[in-house]
Amino acid sequence: MRVSPENRDALARIAADELGGASLDEALRVLIWQHQAMAAVARLEADSEALAEYQAEAREWAELDTAVVE
Repeated sequence: MRVSPENRDALARIAADELGGASLDEALRVLIWQHQAMAAVARLEADSEALAEYQAEAREWAELDTAVVE
């Protein structure tokens, strides 16, 4: 895979500064996951019916009262 020195160095900075010294491969995996998550949110926001269903389910979970067992 070809990567410019600028992009390699930027990824290395992210790995070191934001991901606790992760490998470049791990940093790339995290960035890909973040991109996919943002794309999924954008798709959800574009579908008002699906967004309403998601928000209703999130409210139900937020209001769920369960006992915490220690």
